[in-house]
Amino acid sequence: MDTSDRRPFDVVLFGISLALQTLITIPSFLPKFARVLGVLLVGYINYRIIFTQTTGEFAADLGIGSAILAHYLAGTDYALFTPPEDLIDYCDEDSLKIAQRSFKKRLQWTLRLYSNPRGIGWAHEPSYLPNRPSPSTSRRKFVFSRILHGIGCILGIGVIYVVDASNPGLTTQGMLLSEAPLHWRALGASGFGLGGLFTISGVNSILAAFVVGCGYSSPERWPWMFGSPFQLWSIRRFWRRFWHQAIRKVNTFAFRASAYVSYSFFIGRPELLIDISGIRLPQKRD
Repeated sequence: MDTSDRRPFDVVLFGISLALQTLITIPSFLPKFARVLGVLLVGYINYRIIFTQTTGEFAADLGIGSAILAHYLAGTDYALFTPPEDLIDYCDEDSLKIAQRSFKKRLQWTLRLYSNPRGIGWAHEPSYLPNRPSPSTSRRKFVFSRILHGIGCILGIGVIYVVDASNPGLTTQGMLLSEAPLHWRALGASGFGLGGLFTISGVNSILAAFVVGCGYSSPERWPWMFGSPFQLWSIRRFWRRFWHQAIRKVNTFAFRASAYVSYSFFIGRPELLIDISGIRLPQKRD
C-alpha cells in the first residue's frame, strides 16, 4: 500500500484523542449532549489518524488503526449506551455509587475500565477465557514464567522475520503475494497471523510481569492471552476457547448499535436515534 501521500503518525494528536475519550467517559462529569459532541470529535480525530497518517510500516499502521477503532467503539459504548452502574468492578471496595464519588476516584475508575479490555474481574468479563493462575501462585513464579513466555514470543517474531525475508512471494519486486504459488502464499499468510499472535501475547506477558512484579496487581487477574491450540477443532471453539476475547464487548456493542439503527428506520421512527444525545423532541399536540 502506497503511503507516500500520508503525514507521519502524530503521537500528540493520538494522546489528545485518548484524553478526550477518557474525559467523556467519566461518570457524571459531562451532560449527555456534550458527551455526544465529544464522541463525534474523537471520531473525527481518529479518522484523521487512521486514514491520513502513517508510521512507515504497513503492519504497524494496521495494528494501530485496529486498536484505535476498537478503543473508540468501546468508549462510545461506555459514554453513551451502557450506564456506569452496570459496569461493576467486583474488586472495587468503595461502597459509594460511582456517580457519587469524587472526581479523582471517578477518573481512576475510568482508567481501570479502559486498561482492562477483557473486563477481567468486572461484570462484563467473558464467560470463556484462557486458563488463569491460581490465587496461590507466588509473584516470583508468575513473573518468571511470563518473562520466559515474552522472550519466547520475541524469538518467534524473529523466526517469522527470517522466514518472511526468504519468501519469494513477499520479496520479489513487482509480485503480489496472491500471485505466488500456493505454498508461498500459505507460508506468508501463516507468518502474518502468527506474528500478530506472538506480538499480542508477548506484550501482554511482559506487561503482566511488570504490573504483578511491582505489586500493582495479582497473578489470578492475568489469564493467558490465548487458549490452547489443541482446542481448535471448530470455528466456534476458535473464537470462544482460543482467541483473546479482548474485543468481545466491542463487537457486541457494534452489533447492538447496528441493530438499533436498523430497527429505528425499519419501523419508520428514525427520531429514536436522537435519544442517545439527550435531546428531548417536542411533543406533538393534538
